[in-house]
Amino acid sequence: METINVAEAKSRFSELISRASAGERFQIRRRARTVAVLVSSGEYERLERAAQAAFQLALALGQDEALLGRVQCGEAHPAMAAFGLWHAEDDLEKLAERIEAERKTTLTRPSISL
Repeated sequence: METINVAEAKSRFSELISRASAGERFQIRRRARTVAVLVSSGEYERLERAAQAAFQLALALGQDEALLGRVQCGEAHPAMAAFGLWHAEDDLEKLAERIEAERKTTLTRPSISL
């Protein structure tokens, strides 16, 4: 993904639209902060379908529709869509407790080589 500043995006807008429609993606930044992303309409539609599928899955798993609505309109973080879904699952509750206990006792994390 190519990163460009707002001024450059303004001056090259037609070119960027053509390139985005061909599949390229652009991250547009102002003062070192991303303010927009330019993607093709196909990529945008794919992202929307994935978000809708995640919403439907969370509903099917019993998540509160009001909370999901807050996630959709940006009032709550997307990770909240999974919050509380395992409240009735003893195995998962115990797993979360074990992870928390392990994190409290582990001073350093092992390094990961990629």
